[in-house]
Amino acid sequence: MEKIIIGSTRAGLTLKKDLIAHLENKGFQVDDVGMKDEREFVPYHKAASAVARGVSEGKYDKGVIICGTGAGSVITAAKFRGVYPVHVTNTFMAQQAKAVNNCNVLVFGEWLSPAKHACLMLDAWLAAEFTEGNTDDWKIFLKNCVKEIGDMENENFK
Repeated sequence: MEKIIIGSTRAGLTLKKDLIAHLENKGFQVDDVGMKDEREFVPYHKAASAVARGVSEGKYDKGVIICGTGAGSVITAAKFRGVYPVHVTNTFMAQQAKAVNNCNVLVFGEWLSPAKHACLMLDAWLAAEFTEGNTDDWKIFLKNCVKEIGDMENENFK
């Protein structure tokens, strides 16, 4: 059973609950590291960093973060080595985030994405494979890009 880590702040709490139910219905084990109810408060950068840390440390292959717009969470998650977050607003973006950029953390803005739409985006991302749909030479190009980005990351995060 594949495990996914998920987290949100208050602005993403409702959508997070919908996404967890959707993922569990598909057979995923979901570990929730963010806000769990309205009585507690977890700021967006703490929820995003908890998800990013789990992916960065190799405990999870994939993560999902939800906040109000997605902007602050993607900025926070990108501060972690090996974490490649993309904020998506449609299914094409979600599919391409994996197929082209090898995205391992999907970021949603609850204020921008209704649950039904977010579930479709999540499914598109989960179904996608890195380099799928590309010619052999383009696959090599994309893999080299991701490798070079990793090299940049290693240099910048010394």
